[in-house]
Amino acid sequence: MHLKSFEYFRGLAILFIVAGHTYVYWDIGSFYEKVFANLITGGTTFFVFISGFFFHHVFYPKFQFQQFMLKKVKYVLLPFTLLTLTAIACFVFYLHRPPYTEVFITGKTSSGYQYIWLGIQYWWTGSILDAYWYIPFIMIIFALLPLFLKQIQLPIKAQVGLFILLLCISLLIHRPVHNLSPIHSVIYFIPVYMLGIICSIEKERVFNFLENKHFILGLSVVLMSAAQILIYNHSGNFHKESIFSYGGIDTMLLQKILMCFFLLSVMQKFENKEIPFLKYTASASFAIYFIHPWVLYFFDYLSVFERFSFFSGNLGFIVTVPLVIAISLAIAEAFKWVFSNKSRFIIGW
Repeated sequence: MHLKSFEYFRGLAILFIVAGHTYVYWDIGSFYEKVFANLITGGTTFFVFISGFFFHHVFYPKFQFQQFMLKKVKYVLLPFTLLTLTAIACFVFYLHRPPYTEVFITGKTSSGYQYIWLGIQYWWTGSILDAYWYIPFIMIIFALLPLFLKQIQLPIKAQVGLFILLLCISLLIHRPVHNLSPIHSVIYFIPVYMLGIICSIEKERVFNFLENKHFILGLSVVLMSAAQILIYNHSGNFHKESIFSYGGIDTMLLQKILMCFFLLSVMQKFENKEIPFLKYTASASFAIYFIHPWVLYFFDYLSVFERFSFFSGNLGFIVTVPLVIAISLAIAEAFKWVFSNKSRFIIGW
């Protein structure tokens, strides 16, 4: 059964991700700006939740692991690998601006071996561009799908209990610093993927519960965002280098889980209506994901954001986000026009 609400949710999710990556280029000073920053960052949780939901809703009834993985390698891992190699050639060898070399290489990068090792690290961590860490992480999640098949076979109460246990762990371990550890990210996001599966299994009950709950859920999301500032004086995602150190409770994860249900409760109202823009962004979501970090990189490299400096924080953000999305979509359409159906191997669309 096709669910327009989830299609629209996916279209919104990629807009949140672009917005969250764009917001970091603007000064965040006031309490209200920090609350707003908390609301728009952390959009990866939406993608993980949606991925878990669709695994059960779409793929589980006729799931074949090898066929599923082959498609993900062709349409997810291959574009990521090609774009990573292109970024390495551009940023490392042409612009001489390799990110995170101080983390991956000790001393000055000079030998061929060091460049090969640096390239392997960029591919494994997805750190050549800020958003690309998601691909190594989600490919590991896909490799673990046999375990999620076992989850689906458990009684629903056992699934919920396991989700709560793993969520408590995630709230303590936070996300890895700079998202440089795929394994750390997997441990952190596993309960979100599980929650998506649970919501698909119990979709009728979940949808009935969410009906007309958008106001209370929306208010809860805003209050959770404000609480993070008041308690921790921290805006954005929580990151830690060590899983075993204590850095407080990750309220951002709780807030984003609540926001998943808030957005679903809103999108429910449009289940029988057409929203062409959200359908379009949903279909192009992977292309936007792959392309927008390039747009942001060159905006920063060419000092484009400085040209918008006459805008204050939130106003500048409101102007630049649609610009980044529009340019990303234009580039994606150009790829589709040039490469036709082969573009999916390059930009995932």
